[in-house]
Amino acid sequence: MKGIIKFLIFVGVSLVIIVLYIFLVHTKSSHEIVKLRSTYTTVSDSLSKARQIANRLPETQRKYNFLKKQWAVAQGMLPTQKEVEHLLSVISKSATENNVKILSFKPGKLTAKQNFQEYPIDIKITGKYHNIGRFFSNIGNLKRIIRIGDIKMVSKKEEGITVTFKVTSYVYVGIGKAPVYTKGNKKKKI
Repeated sequence: MKGIIKFLIFVGVSLVIIVLYIFLVHTKSSHEIVKLRSTYTTVSDSLSKARQIANRLPETQRKYNFLKKQWAVAQGMLPTQKEVEHLLSVISKSATENNVKILSFKPGKLTAKQNFQEYPIDIKITGKYHNIGRFFSNIGNLKRIIRIGDIKMVSKKEEGITVTFKVTSYVYVGIGKAPVYTKGNKKKKI
C-alpha cells in the first residue's frame, strides 16, 4: 500500500509540475513563437518587396537618366530668362540669311501665366514671298519654343511683301513662381 501511495503522490506531483509548466512556461513560449512567426512573415514580405524594387533599380535608373536628358532639352526650349538680345540676334541672322529686311522690332509687355511667362514681340519685315517663308521656317525651327502669330501680309509689287507679325517667346519661371498682379498693380509671388 505504501508503494501505491508513493506512486500516487509521484503521479500527483508530476501532474502539478506538468500543469505549472504548461501554464507558466509553455503558454508564454507559444505566445512568443506566434509573435515571432508574425514578425518573420512581415519581415519576409518586406524583404521580398525590397528585392523586387532592387531588381527594378537598373530600369528605374535608365528611366531617370532618360527623363533627365529630356528635362535638359526642355530647359533649352523654355529658358528661365527673357534673352531678348539673343532672340533679336537670331532673328536678325535669319533675316540676313534669307534676304529679308527687318523694318521694326517692338518688344511687348511680359505676360504671366501659370508656370511661364509670355514675351510678345511685334516685328515688321519686307522681302520676297519665298524668302519670308524660309525666314518663318528658320524662326519656327529654333531650339526654344517660339510662336509666330497675327500675320498680316501686304503686297507691294516693286518691294515684295511687307509682313507684320507677332513672335511670342516663352520663359519658364517654375511651378507657382509666376507673378500675379493685384489691384494695386503690384507684383506678388505665389
